[in-house]
Amino acid sequence: MTPSKLETYLNILEVVVENPQNPEFIARKTRMKPDSLKRCMNFLVSNGVIEKRRLMSSKQPVYALTERGMAVFKELRAMKYFEKLRESFPIVEEAREIASFLSKRSRDWREDDDLMV
Repeated sequence: MTPSKLETYLNILEVVVENPQNPEFIARKTRMKPDSLKRCMNFLVSNGVIEKRRLMSSKQPVYALTERGMAVFKELRAMKYFEKLRESFPIVEEAREIASFLSKRSRDWREDDDLMV
């Protein structure tokens, strides 16, 4: 399944959160085509989420997270976490129903045992 734009941006931010990275590295880690990555990077730069830097030791630019980018990254990670949590609630609810059923059956069995004595 193709990731949403937000998932794509989060994937990019996860690559640059620790250290500034060059576009080839980001493309490889996110499995994005260079032209798609360039559009995303331009969007992130224009919105102040990442910044383009030039290192003296390299002719190639690197991209680094800004303070605003760190806030966006944390927010997107939280959204992803809560989405996974929300998806797990039906399982929790089903487990609660099963526990309630078993508890009721257990009471019924105890009552049956009391009647036999």
